[in-house]
Amino acid sequence: MLKRGEIALFIGRHELQWEIGMGLLTAVYVVLAFMEDELIPGFNGQTIAVLAVASLFLLEFSVRIWDAPSRLHYLRAHWLDLVTCIPLIGALRVLRFARLLRFVRIAAVVRTFLVGREVGADDRGARAGWLLGPTLLIFWAASAYGFWLVEHGVNPAVKNFGDALYLSFLTATTLGYGEVRPVTPEGRIIAGLVIFAAIGLVGFASSQLTLLWLGQDEDVSALKIRLFSVQKELAVQRNMLEQVLNHVRHGDDDRSVARHAVETSVVSAGDGEGG
Repeated sequence: MLKRGEIALFIGRHELQWEIGMGLLTAVYVVLAFMEDELIPGFNGQTIAVLAVASLFLLEFSVRIWDAPSRLHYLRAHWLDLVTCIPLIGALRVLRFARLLRFVRIAAVVRTFLVGREVGADDRGARAGWLLGPTLLIFWAASAYGFWLVEHGVNPAVKNFGDALYLSFLTATTLGYGEVRPVTPEGRIIAGLVIFAAIGLVGFASSQLTLLWLGQDEDVSALKIRLFSVQKELAVQRNMLEQVLNHVRHGDDDRSVARHAVETSVVSAGDGEGG
């Protein structure tokens, strides 16, 4: 008989594999849901597949809430998972995109697995880089779904969801000057929002790729080594000055003070070259 907490321990030991598996199911779920939307309403193969995957999500949620130490706290923290695994109709279908937020969790798990829990834990730039991929994916899919809702059946260039993805991509990358453009007022509003968001997201993505290609980590490591070397040299010079001041305070003549300073600087210079 399973005890409360044992399932959480099992998932924790296999967190990476678990999250990647659920991420793949999430991608399948969203794709199948769009395929279902494009078909004539009715009970078909896509509908059965969507219900099957949604049942798996509902089963996972049920098991996790049963295993949680505080079920009410778990429900408050993960209520969105429950909403997105329930088949929706009409305009509420857009809530299925919230399921893509799981990719943010996957990115955090993969980063922890590759980088470690301690290394880079306080690096805000690194955290932002790992969140960039899921953010772009969710933004792309959500904007494409908006285009599909308002342009499908009206715009001859948007015949299926793939065309909506293409329209969203062109709008974001060309800032509205692509070969395919929205024709409805609602579509133009969505295009404006996409352009506004893409200016920041695409620019940030380009900067992250540039830093990656230029070897930012190597430059930072070299800078840290150089800074440490400068700190050591400053410490040596400080000790030398303190010794000179001590000789002056004790009444040594000027020659002994100067000779001691020269000898100390020569020794410190030799130590620096040897390091």
